[in-house]
Amino acid sequence: MRTLPATSDKAKLLDKAHHFFVQAELRAKEGNLQQAAELIVCGLRCEHRAARLVPQVLQLIKSS
Repeated sequence: MRTLPATSDKAKLLDKAHHFFVQAELRAKEGNLQQAAELIVCGLRCEHRAARLVPQVLQLIKSS
């Protein structure tokens, strides 16, 4: 069963997203808005991927 790795993967992705957002804030303060925007998009992708992990586990439980 994949519940623990999915939880771990989700936490890793959320940590990675947080890192991107922190870096984006730093770049924006430096005036590098293009790079800040790119980092925000990367963070949002990580959050999106993390959100998609939970339904996959629920589908495994439903099919049992």
